[in-house]
Amino acid sequence: MSQAAIPGAAPAAPLTPDHRPCEKCGAQILKIAEICPKCGVRQRSPVSKAVLLLLTFFLGGIGAHKFYLGKHWQGALYLIFFWTGIPALIALVEFFVYIFTSGERLNEKYSAHGSAALILVAVGVFGIFIMGILAAIAIPAYVDSRMRAHMAGAIAEATPWRMAVEEHYIDQRKLPNSVAELRRDSVPGEADSGYVRIGLGANGVVTLLLTQAAGVHAGKTLEFRPSERQGSLSWDCIGGTLESRHRPIICRP
Repeated sequence: MSQAAIPGAAPAAPLTPDHRPCEKCGAQILKIAEICPKCGVRQRSPVSKAVLLLLTFFLGGIGAHKFYLGKHWQGALYLIFFWTGIPALIALVEFFVYIFTSGERLNEKYSAHGSAALILVAVGVFGIFIMGILAAIAIPAYVDSRMRAHMAGAIAEATPWRMAVEEHYIDQRKLPNSVAELRRDSVPGEADSGYVRIGLGANGVVTLLLTQAAGVHAGKTLEFRPSERQGSLSWDCIGGTLESRHRPIICRP
């Protein structure tokens, strides 16, 4: 909008390369000026189509282009849900929309907020913060899942011991109190995984003791306890010192 277009305005000198007309009153102001010194109206910062396209294409999945356009809440949503891949797909569609939108039309709809460099820094810091939160959730969940997988394998290795106790009960009609009471040919060998050591205690209790291979969980135990019921044995594995979250569901108290 030029000064000549405003009714009653005095003719203005031609604009110099480093000046532009005020969006409100048409007075000549510096291109870098944020506020018109004549009317005091804050000027909109022009959108660089090239910067907008670069931000949308390379960092659209984390909302950098939204921050550039001043749509901070939308940018925050892109950052929070970037891991789903949905923001990246939306940004790809927006990228093609921006390609086929003229620079004049972009400046009619939007204004730039801050430099691209500052936006990159801000988005990067916030992105690291969000990834830190996700890591704080995902890593413990992965560790617990891995631990449960190891324990599922250890429980399978305890099956021969349970069978030996059941064979002894069928033969003797009582529960063994140590390995010495079992038939020599029915005593299982050492666990193959090296993740647990398996022992037999009083009343046929089979104890799984976690070794150093279990890391911080070394020394924790899980117990299989037999109980007599109508001439046969039933088992539970809720005993021991291993935390509930690291046990398979069937072995949780």
